[in-house]
Amino acid sequence: MFGEVFLCEFPFTSGGTSKIRPALVLFDLQRDVIICRVTSVLHSGPLDVLLNDWAAAGLLKPSVARVDRIITAQKGIFLRRLGVLSASDKERVKNTWNTRMKL
Repeated sequence: MFGEVFLCEFPFTSGGTSKIRPALVLFDLQRDVIICRVTSVLHSGPLDVLLNDWAAAGLLKPSVARVDRIITAQKGIFLRRLGVLSASDKERVKNTWNTRMKL
């Protein structure tokens, strides 16, 4: 599932409500997934990955995967599959994660 993009009810960090938005699957945990927010607001932080092939991933606008905006959620929040990242976009997300997310 890594690299798949879904439209989902992405919860706000406060936990109170959610917003329908695209999300990128980072890890498949069987019933649950770890996903990150995808946004058309073009941030440029160290954990923001510009998706060059955004249209091929089913996104409507140029977008960024915000690898620092992650949640663990049940797959039931997915409303529909939009597409999948290109190999080069997946590689950049993976490299950003592996370089920046160290314990």
